[in-house]
Amino acid sequence: MNRNSSYYNTENLPNAPEKILTEEQKQWRPLHFLNLYRLLIASFFLTLIFSNTQIKPFGLEHPQLFQIVSIGYFIASILNGITIRWRWPAFWLQSHVHILTDFSAILLIMYASGGVQSGVGLLLLIPVSAISILSMGRSSLFYSALLSLIILLEQGYLFLTQSGNTSYAQAGLLGAILFLTALITNYLVNKTEESVEIASQREIDLANMEQLTEFIMQRMQTAVIVVDNTGNVRLINDTAISMLKLPDGLKRNSQKNPFNLKEYSLELGNMFQTWQSTPDFKAESIYIANSSTELTPRFASLGNNIRSGAVVFIEDKAELSNQAQQLKLASLGRLTASIAHELRNPLAAIRHAGELLNESPSLEETDKRLTEIIEKQSVRVNEIIGTVLDLSRRRKAEQININLLDWIKDFLNEYIQLPQERFYLKFESEDLQVQFDPQHLQQIFNNLIQNALRHSTQENQHFRPVVITAGIDAMKKNIYLQVMNYGSRIPKENLSQLFEPFFTTESTGTGLGLYIARELAECNSAKLEYIDINEGVCFQISFSDPRRSSSVHSD
Repeated sequence: MNRNSSYYNTENLPNAPEKILTEEQKQWRPLHFLNLYRLLIASFFLTLIFSNTQIKPFGLEHPQLFQIVSIGYFIASILNGITIRWRWPAFWLQSHVHILTDFSAILLIMYASGGVQSGVGLLLLIPVSAISILSMGRSSLFYSALLSLIILLEQGYLFLTQSGNTSYAQAGLLGAILFLTALITNYLVNKTEESVEIASQREIDLANMEQLTEFIMQRMQTAVIVVDNTGNVRLINDTAISMLKLPDGLKRNSQKNPFNLKEYSLELGNMFQTWQSTPDFKAESIYIANSSTELTPRFASLGNNIRSGAVVFIEDKAELSNQAQQLKLASLGRLTASIAHELRNPLAAIRHAGELLNESPSLEETDKRLTEIIEKQSVRVNEIIGTVLDLSRRRKAEQININLLDWIKDFLNEYIQLPQERFYLKFESEDLQVQFDPQHLQQIFNNLIQNALRHSTQENQHFRPVVITAGIDAMKKNIYLQVMNYGSRIPKENLSQLFEPFFTTESTGTGLGLYIARELAECNSAKLEYIDINEGVCFQISFSDPRRSSSVHSD
């Protein structure tokens, strides 16, 4: 599996073997061990010969034959080791040749040592077992039958040449043991192969499940970090890497020497430790260094015990607010669509009746004043309904890159037909790029400018200018835009209701301007807020990081 950002590779797993055998190596390995067994026996026999040591019953009956066969057996073991290393000739041919070599040598040594009574025939058990291990299960029964027949023939030969020195019972018992060994080995090998096949299938299933899990995790919009009980990071998806704005050195985690959660975010690491000691702990939002991104972490235990480790889910609070905002606008749209018809039809009837009444020749002047009030208030209610409908029909924000200075200059020249002296621009840089829907920004900025102009005071028979300030917040590292006017400050008792719908201190206002402006700002992952200053009134738009969007259209 291709895992560019995975940490499940075999080399990173704890206690993983340093060397993994290939299928070919696994096939030749039993033959190699069988040759080691052969070499060990032959070496033992040579040691007896060259040390002139007599251990009964080895070579008791025919010493010279014992010596010749032992030397030949040792030489054959060395040659077999070479052919195994070269892997030539083919595996199946070498297997049969090696097994026949063992049978021939051991039978001859058994004959030289006094026949079946010597007990040397028990050395045949290992080669017989090796036949099944070498994946020649049926051949093991054939060779067992062949060996039993040869042993019986040997006893018959001894009976003819050495009367009274035979034991058919022991020969039959040895043959039975060889058959039983072959059957048991075949059974165990078959069960082992079935277990290996099941384990291999489970390994494939686990690998597929692992790949599927990783595929899902890497494409989750929610950032996910898996940590052990000590806070060491075991897995982190691409969303978390992007959201935490990790440097290149921290993007590639290692299971052998993992990074700690505190190395990714000190606040996040401290919260994890607090959550371990206090399971009911509710994490607060955190800010990422050198960014205005506000994140909300959540912790979930991997097991029944918190000490088992945890999964950390991190969500962008601005994105959550944006989703909630979209749901709120959708709900408002359904509500206003259902009541618009019910309100506008009777309102139109009231207005029309007032116009007809105003045209009556017998209407007194005091009554005409009342009809004017009906007309004026009907127009106002109609405007409120239209404004709410416009908000409910608000399309989804289509953000583009906007140069803030150029956009504000164009806006003031095109929409606000006032002398330039009425405005004072103060920008930290001419290249402040924000990401915003231009129509939404136009409506927000127009509302703030109109409010600022309406509440500006005069000085020496001239209006004091509206100050428009833009720059980068030193702490949050995000771009902000302020609109400030010199005038009466907003009473403190009204601040909590400032952005509520239909709240206004003017008889002619609808009370929807600031509410709509804030809603549109949140649709663009921005924040509109009131800034308390010593003189006048100031509103600030805090823009989101322009790097957060994956698809940006040029302005």
